[in-house]
Amino acid sequence: MSDVHSPRYLMEYIARLSESKQLCADTQLVLWAGDMVDKGRVNALRPVVQATRRFCPQAHIVAAFGNEEYMDREHSFVEHYPEVEWLNDRYITLEVSGLRVAVYGSRGVIDKPTTWQQKHIPGIRIIYAKRLQRMRETLDRLRQEGYIVVLLTHYAPTYATLEGEDPKIWAYLGSRHAEKVLLETKPRLAVHGHAHHSKRTRARVGETLVVNVALPANHKLTFIDIREDGSITLSPE
Repeated sequence: MSDVHSPRYLMEYIARLSESKQLCADTQLVLWAGDMVDKGRVNALRPVVQATRRFCPQAHIVAAFGNEEYMDREHSFVEHYPEVEWLNDRYITLEVSGLRVAVYGSRGVIDKPTTWQQKHIPGIRIIYAKRLQRMRETLDRLRQEGYIVVLLTHYAPTYATLEGEDPKIWAYLGSRHAEKVLLETKPRLAVHGHAHHSKRTRARVGETLVVNVALPANHKLTFIDIREDGSITLSPE
């Protein structure tokens, strides 16, 4: 899930959890792909965490920051919500149903920094270049170590799942450079958000299944089942 923008879509998120309460109860890992709150509102995440804990009591919550979890408030999210594993250009390894899974989390990159970013974040292009290189090196190493590798980003790591958005703004929503990383490092799964108006929320990039889990695009939760042979099934289909 991503883009709850609490409190904006909070009630819809809770309704979707309630509709899928049995699947949620069995879920071992919850992935948040950013923008779980609106406008950096740290306190607005509390009901999101509470609802997730209520319906997914045994799940490990792993999150990447989105553009609405403002960079200067990252420490506040980490401090106030220690029950969430915040991945900011780093990874975590877990055993999920006996499988060795590595989740690498990042805001991700976009091909064209926004006007706001260029004005307020010095060296944003250099930040993106370094972020991409770190992502490439880490994903490649994790795959070689035999993990089932999941990339968790806010921005789309391909343009394929941006269909439905205005093509003129695709470069501000995702990245062809990140798509090259997918093709090179071959993570099993890439989960992202940010694209609210996407009409194609699932795509295959080389050996990687890419899924846009933004609530405004799907109006449902996405459940991912990774099997021992590495095959992936999604529900609802």
